[in-house]
Amino acid sequence: MAYGSSKKSAHTASVGISAYDLPTQDKIPVIEKLMPSDYRGLALDIGSGTGYTTYLVFGDRPTVCVDLYAPNLQYHRNRIASLSLARQPLCIVARATALPFKPGVFRVILCSEVLEHLEDDDAAAKELAWVLASDGRAVVTVPHSKWGFASFLELCRIKTVHDFPGPERHFRVGYTKESLARVLRRHGLQIEESCYYLRFFTRIATDLVSLGHLLFQKIVHRRNVWNWSDVTKLEDNLVFRIYTRIFPMLWVFSRLDRLFLWAPGFGLVAAIKKSQTEK
Repeated sequence: MAYGSSKKSAHTASVGISAYDLPTQDKIPVIEKLMPSDYRGLALDIGSGTGYTTYLVFGDRPTVCVDLYAPNLQYHRNRIASLSLARQPLCIVARATALPFKPGVFRVILCSEVLEHLEDDDAAAKELAWVLASDGRAVVTVPHSKWGFASFLELCRIKTVHDFPGPERHFRVGYTKESLARVLRRHGLQIEESCYYLRFFTRIATDLVSLGHLLFQKIVHRRNVWNWSDVTKLEDNLVFRIYTRIFPMLWVFSRLDRLFLWAPGFGLVAAIKKSQTEK
């Protein structure tokens, strides 16, 4: 069992808005499946956002959280502080392309939904290889571009936060397993295992929620750009409280994806290690 699993019920109750994000809920079991279940040493989460996935995957293990935006890290610290006896992570503001760590210091690394946001994903892969221990494992999640589009909103040419300059901008639709492997291979990394998540029904449900959120941000806040720390401010909003009542139905609908486990999803999860020649 992955570390953090026993903490799920308590942490889910305390993390607010991230507990109601369909893609996040869908990918966590897949990440846990590929993450080592028994290890010693430091864990690193690159692009930790609200820290919800960080804690559910790593639990109370010694963990370093890196994010480009200090408000995201502060939100995570505040949430962890609300849990009795929970270990506080070390939170550092840094870029994925310039990690301020010594070589090989982390035994496990999570880098979830980060590479597609970076203009220079090659530099991020280089940094990942730099800080990963020779016998360590990293788990990377990215949008899967096999279908040629990342969402049905994109297919309908509806612009989202990913299309505008800002913290959530996507510089590429996503990756296939082969294209991700090419980026990693240049820096002595190789994919050991891979899985998919965010299949058809979860994608449909997510896009419906995203469309509603997009309209809310434009009408109420008159903005096209925001990040996780901005979204968390909606936790006391009536609209969010209504959404939490609807969420269980959306989750049940998304579980119809079990009919399509044979098909690749819109999300790719890869377990990565250093090549033998690099050890």
